[in-house]
Amino acid sequence: MTEPDLPVLTPTIVEPRSNDLLPAIREDLAPFLPALRGAAQLIAAATVLEFTARYAAPAMIDQVRQIIAPAPQHKQTILVEEQTTVRRRVTVVS
Repeated sequence: MTEPDLPVLTPTIVEPRSNDLLPAIREDLAPFLPALRGAAQLIAAATVLEFTARYAAPAMIDQVRQIIAPAPQHKQTILVEEQTTVRRRVTVVS
């Protein structure tokens, strides 16, 4: 009995095709680029402002308050002892 021939994989060379779709999309979106850039800048500015308002501003406020009005000094209590000595001369007739 003869064995059937085994299937053989033949290598195929795939050449890259030129992508004609991307230039067409670029041409279609070209009129909208200024609006898209403006929207991207607005989103970036909003992100920076939100970060500043949430995290940086509270830390900066504490530092600015210390610069404007320094923290009050700790009060110190000093105990002063005072002694008065009274001397009188008493003469007794004996």
